[in-house]
Amino acid sequence: MRTIATGGCRCGAARYEIDLSGAHTLACHCRDCQQHLGAPFSLFSVVPSRQFRWTKAPSGKAAFSDVADRLFCERCGTYLKWEGRNSENEAEINSMTLDNPALVCVDEEIYTRSRLSWIKPLEGVPQYEAGRET
Repeated sequence: MRTIATGGCRCGAARYEIDLSGAHTLACHCRDCQQHLGAPFSLFSVVPSRQFRWTKAPSGKAAFSDVADRLFCERCGTYLKWEGRNSENEAEINSMTLDNPALVCVDEEIYTRSRLSWIKPLEGVPQYEAGRET
């Protein structure tokens, strides 16, 4: 069964539609995510790229490393999507930009070696010191 959801930036200039069927959601504790978002971790949901489409594309793109780009709204600054150089078959969206982020649950926590000491592991969720195991 398909789970069609929508999302976008804070100001509404960028919008997307995503089929969350089979989505894999990760809590990433890496320093890149912490610094980029100004938060202790990021949440992102991964689906095959064919399950994602922009209805209003974002205007900003930042290459923060040789690994990936981050797409964002230049108007309000919302970070929307991570595009890995070697993951063109996947769409990785900032889960908190979903209109209803409660549609997804965390499946894994990654880069836990960078987790802040006052953040506790999610009970029953696989923990990985480094990157994705999927």
